[in-house]
Amino acid sequence: MSNTPDGADTHGFLGEEFLTWLWFRWEADGGEFALPGGRVVGVALDDFLSFAAPSEDETEQTLRRGLPTRTAEARTALRQGRRLRKARLLIGEGSRQWAATLDAPTLTLNGVRLPEDAEECESDADRTADRAANWLALHELVSGLYGLFLRERLRPDYLATAGEQQARWMAS
Repeated sequence: MSNTPDGADTHGFLGEEFLTWLWFRWEADGGEFALPGGRVVGVALDDFLSFAAPSEDETEQTLRRGLPTRTAEARTALRQGRRLRKARLLIGEGSRQWAATLDAPTLTLNGVRLPEDAEECESDADRTADRAANWLALHELVSGLYGLFLRERLRPDYLATAGEQQARWMAS
């Protein structure tokens, strides 16, 4: 029996591809995404990247601090075909900004930093409601981004189009 959540063993690679796709789209297109319902969200990768090992007998690679996406180590990992296992994301919508580490195989958010409490919050109940609304908004944004990724990834012509563009970016 596995210790990982349902689906992580068999479909966790999609989460890893999702994180790598976010990085690609951030660098290639500026990281702005139009979600259903007219929502526009910006995504950037921050100061933590962890790359999946290509096989069980190889080591994972973790880069911290500064801008790890700009390092030679990160570029080498991409050229070797490694996918991101975890990354610290900055996600913004309007004036709100979240920071969270996304564990790709399980799509679990860790170390979440919510936007500042709204100025209208005058009581503990107001602050709790505002924070709950921000948690829900973050979940909706990440789910929407993952949906965009899956729509692109599952297109029949993916490998010849967007997949080829991302492969060239990874090799560069």
